[in-house]
Amino acid sequence: MKNEKLLLATLLIVSFGAALNAQKPTAFSMNGLGRSFITSNGLSGNIMEGDSKTHNVGVGGYNLFDLQNNLSVDSAFQAMATYRIRSEFGAFYGSNNSFKFRQFKIMGKLKHFNYEIGDVRIELTPFTMFNFGDMYHKYEGEIFQRRRSISEYENLNIGNGWLLQGAHLQYKKEFENNAVGAYGFVTRTTATNEMSVSDRLLSGGRLAAHLGTAFKFGATYVGLTNVDIASAQYSYKNYVGTGDVEYVKNGSASVFKTRFEGGVSSFTNKKVVPVALDDSAKSYADYFLDLTLHLALKKSGLKVVVNVVDVGPYFSSPTAQTRRVVDTNNPSLFGSVNNASVLRSPILFDRMASEQMYNSKISYVLTPFLNQYNNAQPYGKATPNRMGASIALASDTALKNVDFEIAADYLKELVGEGVNQLRSFMVIKGGAKISLGKMLGWSRKFEVSVGARMEKTNRAGSGKIDLGSTVADAGLSFEIVKKLDVLFGYKMLNANGNEFSANRNAFNTVTTPIGLSVNSSESIASAGLQLRFTTQQAFSLHYNLVSYTNNLASAGSYNISQLLLSYTGTF
Repeated sequence: MKNEKLLLATLLIVSFGAALNAQKPTAFSMNGLGRSFITSNGLSGNIMEGDSKTHNVGVGGYNLFDLQNNLSVDSAFQAMATYRIRSEFGAFYGSNNSFKFRQFKIMGKLKHFNYEIGDVRIELTPFTMFNFGDMYHKYEGEIFQRRRSISEYENLNIGNGWLLQGAHLQYKKEFENNAVGAYGFVTRTTATNEMSVSDRLLSGGRLAAHLGTAFKFGATYVGLTNVDIASAQYSYKNYVGTGDVEYVKNGSASVFKTRFEGGVSSFTNKKVVPVALDDSAKSYADYFLDLTLHLALKKSGLKVVVNVVDVGPYFSSPTAQTRRVVDTNNPSLFGSVNNASVLRSPILFDRMASEQMYNSKISYVLTPFLNQYNNAQPYGKATPNRMGASIALASDTALKNVDFEIAADYLKELVGEGVNQLRSFMVIKGGAKISLGKMLGWSRKFEVSVGARMEKTNRAGSGKIDLGSTVADAGLSFEIVKKLDVLFGYKMLNANGNEFSANRNAFNTVTTPIGLSVNSSESIASAGLQLRFTTQQAFSLHYNLVSYTNNLASAGSYNISQLLLSYTGTF
């Protein structure tokens, strides 16, 4: 059967190309990516004591090939389809191969209109449509960046956009120094089962105008709503509307920019057939305000950024608040231990290396998170019930060989969660990347990077909270001979204190808070070699030593060792 599928897929691709040649399109091309990925893994430490059944060693990996077909008949009609063939490591004679279309999209341009149908990537503002990352790893070592890029590629995480199935239309018209534009989209995030679940549609749009080079105005709308059926269990509707204005003054010595965005949200969810004494309906509205001041000094190559934000406790924007990482997912690597009765919680290494930790679906409720990784803004800039300010000093593009930033955030809750007292959050973060090779005039690459994020959460009173966490990164990449790099990296997280975690029900309301105590440390020490055959092909060999220590339950402490061999080629 597998061989028949492979033959059928090959015939389809060949027939597709032949048909295109027969029609003589303007252009037809193919590009893609191939990867071989093999790991040898080991688990040790206290978590294995008394465990006679769990496998603590193993080899895994896969080979895959993504073939992207690009058709351009003319400017009005273009198409892209990516076909994937994947074989798990250890499969023989195609016995464990998979075949599927990974992406498909039709697009084109009609005068001033651009359209896309199929798998479309959508990104608007951080409060309306934004796929944020909750961890600070801007200055992590290249060896970690390379590993993270594999997981992001497999989950189609590019930038801060959401990849959804639907259609969008864009219009733009320019008038000398002025321009106006409009953008609209519609997608389906949930399909009906014709019984208890309704279709859920996500739609929205944006209007924007540029007046000269100084002013920009915009208005954005996003709606996530059910198309109710009579037998549906819930009826859900959520709307977000915002307006923004931006002003830029480009002087001889500096560039000053200010941007303001504000808006409101409306959340409604109710049971179609209410149950007595049940919380069967919720409806509420709230607001947010966000102001950013940005000053770049041309001569010194420095920039200062100040931000003030106020997000109401009931502000609901699912497409900006849905988490990219699912902290409750069970890691695929040694996920069950202690005779398979204990599920291993995800740690820093899993967030970077596990392809199963990422989320691709929009959640209409705020999902659980692990407080020690980001407690101040776990749902991104649109995190509800936050008010505060931040200031940052960073390098501008004028500093070509040095990239750095240092920032401080202070946030506070607007209303108490379960008690009258309010949490306060202090975050200090920063890092630097220095291109020493360029600074010394070398032709070989030599880069050093360091970064850190420290967070403190406090609350007084009967529900006292005192939680601190620190994440730190260091990395080095050095080209020892032409196109052969040696890579080193170290990453750690220390967390200590107490908090209260609160899950939310289907109506996005907080259930009974649960006390949480944390006293743990994590570290990842990595070393490797990277051979760059060309700019498009590279072979990597990495060794990772991972350590997790739980000082509150030493039996749960462990070490993971992993040797990784990876070849990636694009064309």
